[in-house]
Amino acid sequence: MDGHTVKNIFDDTGYLFLYDKFSYHFYISGLFDVVEQEKVISDFLNSYGFDDKNPLFFDDFSFYFNCFHYSHQKQRMMNYLKTEYDEHIC
Repeated sequence: MDGHTVKNIFDDTGYLFLYDKFSYHFYISGLFDVVEQEKVISDFLNSYGFDDKNPLFFDDFSFYFNCFHYSHQKQRMMNYLKTEYDEHIC
């Protein structure tokens, strides 16, 4: 996902200060390169409560996002497989 789209997502969710703080890290690490849907990032930002007054390291932010993204992908796959599995049982 390109940087402009990511910046807009952060701005829309009220976390532009995080984008400003970590934009270089996002670019270098490619954290959001594998994300296909904007909703994943916005859901993540809406689920967690980040505060500009409390210190946050990029490694921590990256860990939280990767856990959320993995969980989201796993849930999506489980829903996909469950539908097929249920049809074969009946």
